[in-house]
Amino acid sequence: MTKLMPHVPMTLLQIVQKDGGGLSAAVHPPTETRTEGHQMSLTAEQQAKRAGKLTASRVAVLMKGDPAGVLRLYREFIGEEQEENLDHVWPVQLGSWTEKLNLDWYERKNNVVLESRGEVYRHPGLEWAAATLDGWDPNLNCPVECKHVGGREPMETIIDRYQPQMQWQMDCTRATQCALSVIMGANEPIVEYVPCNEPYTKLMFERAEHFMMCVDMRMLPVEIAPIGPPIIPKTVRDMNTNNHWAHQAIEWLTTKDASDRCDDAQKALKAMVQPEDLKCFGHGVRITRDRAGRLSLRKDE
Repeated sequence: MTKLMPHVPMTLLQIVQKDGGGLSAAVHPPTETRTEGHQMSLTAEQQAKRAGKLTASRVAVLMKGDPAGVLRLYREFIGEEQEENLDHVWPVQLGSWTEKLNLDWYERKNNVVLESRGEVYRHPGLEWAAATLDGWDPNLNCPVECKHVGGREPMETIIDRYQPQMQWQMDCTRATQCALSVIMGANEPIVEYVPCNEPYTKLMFERAEHFMMCVDMRMLPVEIAPIGPPIIPKTVRDMNTNNHWAHQAIEWLTTKDASDRCDDAQKALKAMVQPEDLKCFGHGVRITRDRAGRLSLRKDE
C-alpha cells in the first residue's frame, strides 16, 4: 500500500501533486465551480473529478463503521449502485443553499478573499483520495468547511461529527488546521479552528487503504468497529479533592529543590573531568568514561 507522506506546511499554490510517478510543484488555478444561483451542489465537473476517489464526506462512513453505509459505499465504488441522491434531504439542501452566504460572511468578518470554492483536490500521494473544498483561506493556509445545523447541540458535538471530513481535507491539502464555520439555527456563523490530529489521520488512512484494497479485489469489506473522533483537550480540572494527586504533589514539591541541586552538582562534577581522564573519584562518588567518551556519575561503593 502507498505510504502516507509527512505533513509539509505550504501554501495551496505550492501544493505537491503526483505527476507521472514523480512529484512536482503545481500552480493552483484560481477558478471556482458553482451552480446556478446560490446553490452549491456538486456539478458534473466536480462529480467527474470525484469519480472513483474516496472523498472527505465518504470517508466518514468508514470511521462510523456503519455496516449498511460501508456496504453501500463499496457497491458505489464497484459500480453496482449510484452515489446516493440527496436532492430531497432537507438539511443537506439547506446547508447547500446557505453555503455561499456562510463563505461570504467569513470573508467579511476575516477580511480575506477565499479561494478554491467548490474545487476538488487530489491527495498528493494517493491517486484514489480527494477532497472537495467549500473554500480555502489563503491567509491561514487552511480549508474552510461550512455547516448549517439546528442549533440544539453544543459546538463540541458538531466538531466531533465532522472530524473525519475535516481531517481528510487537511491531509489532502497538507494543512495543519481547518476553519469550521457553523450557522446554528438563524444565528451568525461561529468559526472554530480545528487542528490536524496525526494519530487519528493515520487510523483513518489505514482504514481507507483497506477499503480501497477490498474494492480493487472485489472483496466485501469485513464489519469494522467505529473509531471515535480525536479528543481536543479543553477541560480545566480542579484536583484539590483528589488525595492521590495531593500526595504526589507534596512529594514533588518536597524533592524539587533537591533534584535541581543534584542536577547542578552533577554538571559541576563532570565539568571537572579532563579529556584525558578515564576515571575520577573522591568523597564517595566516581565518574567513569565509556568507550564512546560519555561520562557516568555513580555513588562509589
